[in-house]
Amino acid sequence: MLKEQSRVSRLSFADVIKKVSEFKKNHPAYISSNLSVVERYVVVHGQIILQQFAEYPDEIIRKCAFVSGLSEKMEQRHHTKLVMKKKAVVQKEANLNPSASMGVKSKKKLMRATTTKLVNRIWGDYYSKISPEDFKDDAQESKEVEILEEEQEENEEEEENEEEEIEEENTLSQENETSKTPLSTRSSKLMTGRKETKWEGEATGKTDSGETLYRSAIVRGEVITVGMAVMIEAEESEEVPPILFVEYMFEKHDGARIVHGRLMQRGSQTVLRDAAKERELFLTNDCIEFELGDVKESVALDIRKLPWGHEYRKEYINADNIVRAKAEERRKKGLPMEYYCKSLYWPERGAFFTVPFDRLGLGTGVCDSCKQRDIQEEEFKLSSKTSLVYKKTEYSVHDFVYARPQFFGEEREDGQGTFKAGRNVGLKAYVVCQILEIVAPSSSKQPMANSTNVKVRRFYRPEDVSAAKAYCSDIREVRTFFTIFYFVEVFFI
Repeated sequence: MLKEQSRVSRLSFADVIKKVSEFKKNHPAYISSNLSVVERYVVVHGQIILQQFAEYPDEIIRKCAFVSGLSEKMEQRHHTKLVMKKKAVVQKEANLNPSASMGVKSKKKLMRATTTKLVNRIWGDYYSKISPEDFKDDAQESKEVEILEEEQEENEEEEENEEEEIEEENTLSQENETSKTPLSTRSSKLMTGRKETKWEGEATGKTDSGETLYRSAIVRGEVITVGMAVMIEAEESEEVPPILFVEYMFEKHDGARIVHGRLMQRGSQTVLRDAAKERELFLTNDCIEFELGDVKESVALDIRKLPWGHEYRKEYINADNIVRAKAEERRKKGLPMEYYCKSLYWPERGAFFTVPFDRLGLGTGVCDSCKQRDIQEEEFKLSSKTSLVYKKTEYSVHDFVYARPQFFGEEREDGQGTFKAGRNVGLKAYVVCQILEIVAPSSSKQPMANSTNVKVRRFYRPEDVSAAKAYCSDIREVRTFFTIFYFVEVFFI
């Protein structure tokens, strides 16, 4: 096209894009009839195009307006990182070593650098925190290359379909960005807008406080039932709408329709972060009560109960591949995402557990999470002079218990200690003690945990005696040397 012009300056970057978009589908250089698609394709592949122009013998064409316009577009998109500047070639003297000209090649082949989607996602999040602008540009460029390759393979489609695909890709990228936003701490009082809600069916029972229970309700024409997941309206400080599992629904004495639900966290909100899957949700022990009118929409959720054993592994992998392909088809069609849940996320215990299927979504007005929380609450009771109950555990005289090492706080007097580097610095094992006596307060008030002491005999571990003993002794062996007794507060046990 530049050769056909009397002056190459007449053909600017915009003119070239317009001419390329006017090509017929049978033209070998056809890209698309959409100007924005053609321009994006040329800019993404601008590094290769500029290299072609840099090696062209005609100097006028090397400095034409199209080249300068393409360079400006690349700079606007920050697509100039891969520009390689030619270094001056340093003339070296001839190598006098005769073996240098033999051209001996190593038999070892260098291993090709490999990566996975998981590793790429983790490193991508890492670099986005260091230089978010550069990473955003790189991600956008790589995404554009993939989009353009798909458009080249589907040249027979209509222009309208191409525009719809671009809009769909933009919305999907926005959803991916917002899905990684962490969920802020939420209070129990949510937005209570008065919206059209009503119960469906008869009442199923009463709560402990006498409130009426229901298993189904209708919110703006959509049926919400116990045992399903719903998305509620987010507050101003939240960018990602919370998803909750409906445990039970009831109507208060003042007529307010309330839903008791358990919060479900996306994988990116757990300790997994970037290693989590986009469609997987995790059940938590955090409960929220909100009005029925706060429900935004229902969420398609599949709570999976996976069989345990190696003989089911192949069956599970095949079923997972089928579900994954189905989810990909729904994503391409623009349908809502289908989530699945197979684990209970318990950060206080630092682990993922099996979902309690037999105690989940019963609709009886009793939440298993709230019940477990009540059990775990600190309780103290002095049964007698020789026994006490602390945190649902009974302790008696002559029982052996663990005590926190911080209570004793003993340091070596010789100043010689073993140097330890890392996260275990300053950490010590629990001290083994035997309860000899329970000392209750002399006042007539009800004894409390912080006012009751226990008299214990301490046992020493081998490392408490010397480094030599720690090296040659059994780790299970403990000793008592003198009749030394300590008065330990109960809440240190």
